[in-house]
Amino acid sequence: MNRFKQRHSFSYLRKTSLSPKFRILSPGILTIFCGTVGIFTSCEAVQWGGIEISVEAPEKLPVKDTVGIHSIANPNRPILTGRTFLYLGSKAGDEGSLIPIVEILPNGFLSTPYNSYKERSKEFAKHYFELGSQFSLFSNGHKIGTLTTTHNQLNANYCHARPEAKGIVRLAPGVDEAESFLALAKEFSTSNDVRDYRPVIQTRALRQASIDMIIDVIPSVGATWPSSVLESRQALNFFMLREDQTPTIIATFTKNGSLEISPASEGMYSILLIGSNSDGVGYKPTYVDYRPAVPEGKAAGRYFDHLDLNGDGISEIILEVMGETSKWISVLGNTGDTWNRMYIDSCGPFDTSQNEIS
Repeated sequence: MNRFKQRHSFSYLRKTSLSPKFRILSPGILTIFCGTVGIFTSCEAVQWGGIEISVEAPEKLPVKDTVGIHSIANPNRPILTGRTFLYLGSKAGDEGSLIPIVEILPNGFLSTPYNSYKERSKEFAKHYFELGSQFSLFSNGHKIGTLTTTHNQLNANYCHARPEAKGIVRLAPGVDEAESFLALAKEFSTSNDVRDYRPVIQTRALRQASIDMIIDVIPSVGATWPSSVLESRQALNFFMLREDQTPTIIATFTKNGSLEISPASEGMYSILLIGSNSDGVGYKPTYVDYRPAVPEGKAAGRYFDHLDLNGDGISEIILEVMGETSKWISVLGNTGDTWNRMYIDSCGPFDTSQNEIS
């Protein structure tokens, strides 16, 4: 395991880069090479009315990182109807809220409008959050209900304030206790029905598997031991990528810190761990994200939910990442048994390490 030392983010299995295949041909046209993928409509050339558009890469992108399409340099790009956005939602009683987190493209994800561009946020709310707009809600990869909008406002909980829809939530019988979910506009709903909704039941064996994996991971990344490995586990979730497979484990462990927006304590780190048992002989890590708060800054990720966003039959994982003063969104994609980061909000820190284990 010594070969994994001093690595900040790696996969135990083969990594495959996801490079967005697009380029700017002229100030008026953005050409995207894509096809029909699941529920999303493909396109060859999109006319943007002569507005010059460019895509900015992060300053410190790791060589093998797989961050998708990331940010739009021109804040005045018009909001067009018919585009597909993924929303993150929650509810209290019968009222729910939705905020847009990414725009879904056939070859990646675009950041959504936020309050730094006030006109874009207003335009977004006008087109997508008008009174009576309906959204399909998803949990554990399956549709669980709907939200109908009544009004909108701004949500300042994330690192960029974003437009937020408020509305009435209606959940299917048997899932009415769900408090958080993902959402798509109703016309972009997937075919997975609530009748197939079967959350994984936690067992002692699954919980122990997460502990067994982290015991191997801590020395492999060069992290110091917490006073209690069990108590360092801050979050633990399970889900099924396919019906015929064993559950996937996703857990977050921290030392000297918590999964909240708060200042980083001395010696704090977080480890996001994903493990699978694809061969039936025991759980092994398939993704590890080790984040020491110094010098990188606090970035403690936790599982929010998963959903097949590109129609390939395998879910993407949506994470919330907790920093010192705000939180942000990250998306992981699956290639075989390997998880790779496909997207991170522009306000989130990238890995400082230039090396990954393949």
